Amino acid sequence: EAPAPASAAVAEAPAPAASTEAPAPKRQRESPPPFAVLIFAPGAGGQTAKAMRALQDSALEREGVAVFRCDDHPPGPNEARWIKSSAGCAKNVAHVLAVARRAAAAHPTLPLLLGGASFGNRVVCEVLRSHRAELPSRACNALLLCGFPLNPPDKAEGADQKRPAHLLALPAGVRVRLLQGGKDEFNGPRGILALNELVAQMAATA
Repeated sequence: EAPAPASAAVAEAPAPAASTEAPAPKRQRESPPPFAVLIFAPGAGGQTAKAMRALQDSALEREGVAVFRCDDHPPGPNEARWIKSSAGCAKNVAHVLAVARRAAAAHPTLPLLLGGASFGNRVVCEVLRSHRAELPSRACNALLLCGFPLNPPDKAEGADQKRPAHLLALPAGVRVRLLQGGKDEFNGPRGILALNELVAQMAATA
């Protein structure tokens, strides 16, 4: 008699006895000691978006990047978050500098990186451009910019020349990492193509 196919034998195998023990809890990966600090400036609303906050608290900190968000630190008497009429105004800059000093005091041996989202990108560009000497000495000549607001929604491209100027006026040698969504409403009428062209201009003058 021919042997039963293997699949049939598997189908007829008795089911394992149900376990009465609760499954062992999954062991969460421990975060390593931080090797760098990100000082993060939120968008025009003054609060880091929930999704961005969750990403920072999980992925970044698990990889050893401590995050100091400006919106976790109330502005002092001569600080603001934000005066939206002027990204580089004294009160906006003073708030980022104050948070950077707190980050440096909390992590006295680690490099510091400025970053932001939307309007906060414009603020940190101005901090690094015009107030580099006031930052802690361990601040990097680099920026991490998430969703740079190149063009106001529903406006003609180039309607606000101050926006591209924040990037084009950065000192030579500043490294910039731009994280931009292809459907970001602040990309402008031509989408991300305009930002790609701006990046090429930055590279040409670096």
